[in-house]
Amino acid sequence: MSAPETPALMPPPATGLRQSLMLIVALAFLTLVGIVLPHGDSGESFRESLRLHPWFGWALLALWGLIGLESLAGLFAAKDAWSARLKRLMLITLIPPLRMTMATGTANGWLWIPRAGWRRTGPATSEKLEQKLALPMVFLTLLVLPVLGAELGAGEALESRPRLALAIHLTTCLIWIGFTAEFIWMLSATPNKLAYCQKHWINLVIILLPIVAFLRVLNMFRFARFFRAGKLLRAYRLRTLQSRLWRLALLFNLIERLQQRNPEKYCAGLEKKIGELETELVRLKDKLDTFRSREPVK
Repeated sequence: MSAPETPALMPPPATGLRQSLMLIVALAFLTLVGIVLPHGDSGESFRESLRLHPWFGWALLALWGLIGLESLAGLFAAKDAWSARLKRLMLITLIPPLRMTMATGTANGWLWIPRAGWRRTGPATSEKLEQKLALPMVFLTLLVLPVLGAELGAGEALESRPRLALAIHLTTCLIWIGFTAEFIWMLSATPNKLAYCQKHWINLVIILLPIVAFLRVLNMFRFARFFRAGKLLRAYRLRTLQSRLWRLALLFNLIERLQQRNPEKYCAGLEKKIGELETELVRLKDKLDTFRSREPVK
């Protein structure tokens, strides 16, 4: 019979409403960030006008400050070691969207899931969460198809149709926000986070490419007066390349998700991977035996 859980490992009993409110705040922060990220060539004028608008910076700063202050106050509600509390505070402060799943006042090993509350992290929670998110994420990823259709159909005339460009930009924003939120929840639910990142590297590419492009754009505007026309042209080509890579990553992800919805094909793919790993394991064992046979006998 397993021993009862100690109070230090249990989440505070009255954090449901507070966590729900902070989930909304963290999701709002993620949404504001997603709107100004360059997910493609469309919506550039809208993104720049929004980013340079005075209320946008203040809204982002207010949400960030609210998350930071609430996380700071949560330090005194937790019952685990101070080193663990400070680590959670640092993570949430640096990456505010993490407040959707974790809190400084709740010990490690617990994950917040909407409508389910706090749940222990581990394979069981990770599997259930993956099953719940599978179908919504397939529909979300399918949105890349009309986006590609509109971009290919409009071509270079896309910017002359501002409403269509804005619709494409907002759709790609929704895709990015969904992928980022899913990745945060799944990563928080998985004990072996490095293995999860390695397995779902394509999701990381989808999340990080717009962020990298945004940082490059900021740097370009900051030092625009030192740029020559050739360098500006190369920067534009890099942005276009990033856009195409992002779309390609989404298509790969869509194919993988659709395969998972087909059990027969998915199982066949897993069996193929298992066979390759078994072959590699046999090769490594033979290599180890060969190396051991060469060792001098003492």
